Amino acid sequence: MSTRETPALGKGYYELVRTVLAENIRTGRIPPGTRLYTAAVADRLGLSPSPVRRALDGLAAEGILAVHPQQGYVVGIALPEASPGRENLHRLDLDLSLLETGRSTPLAPRWETILEEVEGAVLRTIPFGTFQISEAGLCEHFGVSRTISREVLARLNGQGLIEKSRSSHWIVGPLSARTLDEMHEMRRLLEPQALCGAAPRLEPGVLTAMAQELERLCAGGGRGDSTEIDAIETALHRDLIAACRNRRMITTIHGLQVAHVVDALFRAHIGVHDVGAIIDEHRMVVLHLLGRDAEGAAQALRRHLDLDHQRVRARLKVLSIFDAPNDLPYLIRIH
Repeated sequence: MSTRETPALGKGYYELVRTVLAENIRTGRIPPGTRLYTAAVADRLGLSPSPVRRALDGLAAEGILAVHPQQGYVVGIALPEASPGRENLHRLDLDLSLLETGRSTPLAPRWETILEEVEGAVLRTIPFGTFQISEAGLCEHFGVSRTISREVLARLNGQGLIEKSRSSHWIVGPLSARTLDEMHEMRRLLEPQALCGAAPRLEPGVLTAMAQELERLCAGGGRGDSTEIDAIETALHRDLIAACRNRRMITTIHGLQVAHVVDALFRAHIGVHDVGAIIDEHRMVVLHLLGRDAEGAAQALRRHLDLDHQRVRARLKVLSIFDAPNDLPYLIRIH
């Protein structure tokens, strides 16, 4: 594994810290025998102690660090015979390029760093009941300050995904049929409009490839595995409209696409179902686009959204009998 590869945020910000420390140890910037304390490393990197502590524990488990019998960690597989040195980390020329944003002082992760992951967790949770978001749990899980966690919560509140209870707790869910109806009403207005804006900039080769994939699925009896269904949904509802220059509209549409989450959860719990109707609806949109008929494509998309909305409402009822698998410490089930 390359130590220069930025790990996925889904694994936690501490993985990025672990990568940075491992790279500096590998290159000798943090020399063997150096004694490392959580607080000192956190101060040097400009981060909160939580991700640093987890990163150091991970490096110790890998044998890159040794746990000192008194306190802290020592760089190296085995403890040196002499008392390990306690370097002033601010004097070491560390490579912190993965943590920096072009300035000499490393910055803590901003709210953008974790917003998408938290949003995804919220969307996967809301069909199953009501949950409370723990602000302290967010801080601990991602190793961020309360300022950052509050910004994330404010953004989710602005999208209408969470709200405050009478006791001032942030609440997630439940996803009701009425909420689905309201999101659909907005989406059927905006998404076809975005497709019209994107149509002149769509490459014919991309549209042809989409049409061929839909033909292949149709020839297979209108069935496909979850990966294939996710791919055609993403292609129509994300990739195509991405060519629209109105970025604010695109961001708003993404926040309204809860139906895709319900569909994905339904497939995960029930299995792949007959998607012949969805494939036919997608084909109509793509064929109009290939014919340079943007208005026809918009009408076909609006029809698809209306039909799919009815399917999603029915699937939401089925999902309500299942329990949400949740191992995230910042989401606490209420009922």
